[in-house]
Amino acid sequence: MKHALSTIRAEHRKLAAILHNLHDQVERLRGDSAPPDFAGLRAMLYFLDAFSARMHHPKEDEFLFQPLRARDGETAAIIDDLEREHACGAAAMRSLEQALLRYDAGGEREFADFAAAVEGFCAFYMRHMDKEETLVMPLAESLFSDEDWARIDAACAAAGAPHGGVDEEKEFRQLFRRIVRPASATPGKDPPAPQP
Repeated sequence: MKHALSTIRAEHRKLAAILHNLHDQVERLRGDSAPPDFAGLRAMLYFLDAFSARMHHPKEDEFLFQPLRARDGETAAIIDDLEREHACGAAAMRSLEQALLRYDAGGEREFADFAAAVEGFCAFYMRHMDKEETLVMPLAESLFSDEDWARIDAACAAAGAPHGGVDEEKEFRQLFRRIVRPASATPGKDPPAPQP
């Protein structure tokens, strides 16, 4: 039961791992004379952008937000807020990608702006996921019946199946493994903690 929630929570953990890795890379660049790994930074931004847009947000929209809105009109304000954050997150990602391009082209003089964009984006995304896990998921758990969960879980499983011979989830798993540093890597500071 509640496979959809388990899937969304697992995706949150993947996204958080990439955010932590991105934040760690920026912290290393602050005090390291080694050249930036622009290919690695681009891969992290690509994962955050494409995985969110193609895999993660559609699940939240279809399996949490829409059913909650249909079941309980009082949740509409919370869902509206989270949907706005999805749109704002996409715009923030464009800004972050542009900051990385400027850093790649302009060198060290562009680092401070890139670092600030990373810090802001990481804090925003962590707060957003925290809201989903502390507000929306408990509401869904309290409002949906076992029959509701059976339908939602079946639809979520079908959505995750390969389509047209393309297994996007497998491709993202492989990319995730290439991006995330081994546990033995020297950790940097954690991204800013979510604010209430």
